[in-house]
Amino acid sequence: MTTRLGVTVSHEATHTLVTLTGELDVISGERLSTVFGKLSEEGGTRLVVDASELTFCDSMGLRLLLEAHDRAVEAGGFMKLAGVRGVFRRILTVTGLHAAFPIYETLADALETLDD
Repeated sequence: MTTRLGVTVSHEATHTLVTLTGELDVISGERLSTVFGKLSEEGGTRLVVDASELTFCDSMGLRLLLEAHDRAVEAGGFMKLAGVRGVFRRILTVTGLHAAFPIYETLADALETLDD
């Protein structure tokens, strides 16, 4: 059974914060895809994803995150992952995708690098 995916978006002066909670998988991924699509349409290219409460991510979730990252970078922005731990960190490492994303231990760490 899939735990509901929570997605919260906060538009800040220097970035857009996307907070994920629960499980990101083939069932719940449609919601995140819609959010990322809307952000892209609105010109949201400076994204920080707080994954500290993300408990699971499957290959569909990885694809959605990678696509959002690529769109942001192509538009001159970025997507940083913060609070990556547990199963999500392991999946990123095993697949080699940890090298595709800027990853930070905490949200505070990611936010400190916004001007870099």
